[in-house]
Amino acid sequence: MKILFVSPEFYPFIGGAENLVLSFCKGLKKAGNEIVVFTSTKKAESFEGIKVYSFPALFKYSNTPINFWGSLLNKVIEKEKPEIIFGSLATPLMVDSAARTAYKKSIPFFLLYHNDYVKQGFTKILLDFYQSLILKKTFALTTKIIATSDYYSKKSSVLKPFLNKTVSVSPFLDLSEFNPKNLKPKDNSKMILFIGALNKGQNYKGLDYLIKSVSILKEKFPLIQLTVIGTGNNLSYFKNLSKELNLKKNIFFAGTVSQEKLLSFYSECSALVLPSVNNSEGFGLVLLEAMAFSKPVIGSKAGGIPAVIQHNFNGLLVEPKNEKKLAEAIQFIFENKNKAKEFGLNGLKKVKELSPEKSIYSLKKLFEEALNETKK
Repeated sequence: MKILFVSPEFYPFIGGAENLVLSFCKGLKKAGNEIVVFTSTKKAESFEGIKVYSFPALFKYSNTPINFWGSLLNKVIEKEKPEIIFGSLATPLMVDSAARTAYKKSIPFFLLYHNDYVKQGFTKILLDFYQSLILKKTFALTTKIIATSDYYSKKSSVLKPFLNKTVSVSPFLDLSEFNPKNLKPKDNSKMILFIGALNKGQNYKGLDYLIKSVSILKEKFPLIQLTVIGTGNNLSYFKNLSKELNLKKNIFFAGTVSQEKLLSFYSECSALVLPSVNNSEGFGLVLLEAMAFSKPVIGSKAGGIPAVIQHNFNGLLVEPKNEKKLAEAIQFIFENKNKAKEFGLNGLKKVKELSPEKSIYSLKKLFEEALNETKK
């Protein structure tokens, strides 16, 4: 089966949506399928037998790449002749063009839905226009919508009218890539970890509330350190906030790090914290990565996070936009080592249950059913 993935960004671009697409590509390739990728990422390269077509955007609005995607896609489809087209709705427009092109060519189209967009101001006006006039049509042309969890698909106001064609396929990890075997965790670590893009359009990650929680904890735990992995156009805001709260020595902005360094941070931390504030957080793949290292995780009761964190089982859930509750959760992890270890071990069990084989089998079955329908 030849599958064309349409993804606004792709490896080596790093992000939760892009990592999920990459894992699906690798898994389906390993299962014997031919994979082709269409993306706007400038330096995207073919690798591991996956062919990549890269068409850089003419310009970007917010995080959305803009180009004449329909005509570009048409050329690639004519050349590659895919049997299935799978679009990743990380940002609008590219996959909307893919849905329409696939429909014209009678190719089954699947849409990977990551999360709702929660915006304000003028961007909200544009978003409302997009969802009512463009995305609604895209959903209608889609064979199946792939959500990351049943929990999130039922919570999403955008997916609600289309639940009859929505199917959940869980993200997963290749545990061989998250192997802590040669890394030594620090027993008395007071380091907590945050991983995410630091762009203005992704302020929903809630890093400002986490920084404020460190300020609350600093007096009781003078050696507390928050390590922030990621970069973006709002980095200066977070650095200035840290300075205002006199946390220069307690917060380390690591920027973009290598895979080896990332694994080292996972091994050294006491917990990973994902304090997202709304439905823009569809899943939180970094939670699984931390759990693969048997680390407890702390998240807010927002978006799809409760589908990953089971409160008092593999981590702690707190109310969003509440630095005091975040501080209490972090303090609990610091002061209850046995419970923190139990959370970590339970988390590892959960990661192992989300097997690549199960998710890839589900995707293949959906694709095969769609192809059989087109042959009737």
